[in-house]
Amino acid sequence: MTFEAIVRRVVEKLYEDERLRSNLTDTEAKIVLDWAAEWIERQVGAAGDGAHAAQLAMQAFEFARQTARAIDALAATPGSLRLADALAALDPRLNQPLPREEVLRLLCHCASALGELAMDEAPRRAANPAWLSAHRREERGA
Repeated sequence: MTFEAIVRRVVEKLYEDERLRSNLTDTEAKIVLDWAAEWIERQVGAAGDGAHAAQLAMQAFEFARQTARAIDALAATPGSLRLADALAALDPRLNQPLPREEVLRLLCHCASALGELAMDEAPRRAANPAWLSAHRREERGA
């Protein structure tokens, strides 16, 4: 089986599981499931052969499914979510003290994700100068 076929089979299983998006809007579900599909594809792409790819695909599927379930459970909470609470819900270990090196590694990964978000937003801001002032009004609760 090709890497593409392995990824497609596993990703289809995710998209078919409605329990992973029961509390999410369509837009939110798309964000979560697209992340899961991309993450699975990256994991399988690191495999050297088909047998290893299938094993990695199943491990990636289980992780993505658990993560999507946790996110869906968080979505049942009305209103805004605190990022710290949301992260802790993804992995119970985050509610306990961790070795400094592990915390620093996690912070660096978070910083990378935040940097990617900022880079994605930059073109929108440049294309729409009113976006920044509207965004600031939202932050102030106006």
